[in-house]
Amino acid sequence: MTNQSQEASLSRADAVRRAEALAPALRARGEACERQRRVPDETIADLLASKVLRLCQPVRFGGSGLGWDALCEASIALARGDGSQAWVANVYMEHKCLLALFGDEAQRDVWDADRDALIAATIIPAGNSVRRAAGGYVLDGRWGFASGVDHAAWVILGEMADDEHLFFLLPTTDYTVIDDWHTLGLAGTGSRTVAVHETFVPEHRVISNRSVAAGQAPGAALDDNPLYRMPFLGFAQLALTSVPLGVALGMVDDFAKQLRNPSDSMLTRMAESAAEMRSAELLLMDTVRSNMAALAEKRALGEVDAGRSLRDSAYVATLAKRTAARLFEASGGRGIYLTQPLQRAFRDVHAAAVHGSLNWDRNMIRYGRTMAATQGDA
Repeated sequence: MTNQSQEASLSRADAVRRAEALAPALRARGEACERQRRVPDETIADLLASKVLRLCQPVRFGGSGLGWDALCEASIALARGDGSQAWVANVYMEHKCLLALFGDEAQRDVWDADRDALIAATIIPAGNSVRRAAGGYVLDGRWGFASGVDHAAWVILGEMADDEHLFFLLPTTDYTVIDDWHTLGLAGTGSRTVAVHETFVPEHRVISNRSVAAGQAPGAALDDNPLYRMPFLGFAQLALTSVPLGVALGMVDDFAKQLRNPSDSMLTRMAESAAEMRSAELLLMDTVRSNMAALAEKRALGEVDAGRSLRDSAYVATLAKRTAARLFEASGGRGIYLTQPLQRAFRDVHAAAVHGSLNWDRNMIRYGRTMAATQGDA
């Protein structure tokens, strides 16, 4: 059990500085992380000691209560060190925000015991069995892609019940982990499958995505922080795309350091990549800050905001892929060695970009339909 005394919150600048300070250690552990297919224990210890993972956690539970813009900045900084470790840190930060949307009793189930508790999640419905029971629900099935589940004490699962998308909070004793994570990229995220067998989840550990999307989740009534009125689906993806962006920014740094008597072709590729990633970073942060400003003004985020957020999330990932491919190709024979961070970064960017919520075609079509329906601009 961690110390329950009131702790000083991090400012946005402090959180980003701490993330930047951790990046070299993540870089040094990148090869080992990929080899063991999970985040090294040393990285988890460093992240916990830095308090960066509490970035979006409510202040009343020892967190900093910072906004999604700070989360994205910290994730970019971590990802310049290593993609897999940054991805897991990112989702741990996101899921502390998601827990803050549950009611007080569910939050206390987790944070009264351990304010540093790590939470995995797989919230997209997988077609598993959910049925009503006295005082709650009974779940049965498998949910894939639970990043960071190896170190997690809790998991949040998403599933449909009575035509409603629900989120269920379960402790580690209520599920088993299936070691099926053997992948081309982001291999160190340990995004394994979670199996649940006829497990009861009490009512207080269940919330509906409908209430979250409306900015009326139970947790929103407990804390006036605008963040807890942010619809999760459609907006959280801005944090996910921060990781491939940060990895690609790290590739630009690495490529520049390797230049020796560069040709004009190599110089132009580096310049184009640097400009491309700077543009992507500005686009991402502008969208995130616009969303947070709207929430601070007590304006509900709607379909137009979601369309823009998903468009920009996917486009940033697309730009990161272009940069990663350009620099990997230009690196020549040196870049193909498994000891080189450049090749791992190339694979990690592409693995991140195939995440369903970052699919460019899908999000482009959604944005277009939204604009056509509203006859407006974003």
